[in-house]
Amino acid sequence: MSLLPLALKALSTAAIVVSAAVVAERTRPFLAAMVLSLPVSTGPAYVLLALDHDAAFIASASLSSLAANVSIVPAAIAYALFARRGFGLAASYSAMLSAWLVTALLVRMVDWTLVPALLLNLVAFGIAIPATWAWRKAKMGPPPRRSWYDIPLRAALVVTLVVLVVTVSEWIGPAVTGIAVLFPASYSSFILLMHGRLGGPVVASAVINGLVMLIGFVGFLLAIHLFALAGEVWAGLLAGFVVPVLWSVALLAVNRIRASRSSPASL
Repeated sequence: MSLLPLALKALSTAAIVVSAAVVAERTRPFLAAMVLSLPVSTGPAYVLLALDHDAAFIASASLSSLAANVSIVPAAIAYALFARRGFGLAASYSAMLSAWLVTALLVRMVDWTLVPALLLNLVAFGIAIPATWAWRKAKMGPPPRRSWYDIPLRAALVVTLVVLVVTVSEWIGPAVTGIAVLFPASYSSFILLMHGRLGGPVVASAVINGLVMLIGFVGFLLAIHLFALAGEVWAGLLAGFVVPVLWSVALLAVNRIRASRSSPASL
């Protein structure tokens, strides 16, 4: 991979994560989760893959991604369990990474087809979202004071993490690539940046809110896969980017309606 595409991917991810961090500091975990759950890292990865590979490769990788997408569910729950109980960044983030890696490796052991992969997502999200519904709220403290180096440091951390993940994925095949591009770089960066600043419960709330948002991400991967099967990779990418945006807008509209009916309570 040339340096320019890699730099663009890393910088775009950094921009989103830094934006989500600012949103989380000044508003609510719900809005931060909405920003983080857009395909800001995986989307550019698939654009780069589409430039180098044919439709069959993209179809295979996106199917692998669709199955591996469930890895974020136990990862989010593991982080929230630790963070909500007052554990520090190292323990909470290690729990998240361990849960993600174990689940991804288990998923990798199965030769998935489309319907079972979709059912796997349906079951995982269908159980996790109701089970963690009460975890979506957290008491926000006053916004922490910023230093002049805060935003450059945040951006540098995100860029470093994304470059490492993308570089490693260059040496693996389509099935493993489909899993590697799903590494939660945005969530990881957000946790590393904000756990100490906002506190574990607030960051855990954003991560758990993200589970609802990530249903749109399932649509993103499904669109890429179906269009790639038909040989229309770029149409699939376009459709894929639209789905999570529309899903997030719909959730935001529902949240606003519910907030107006039951003010001051909101998501």
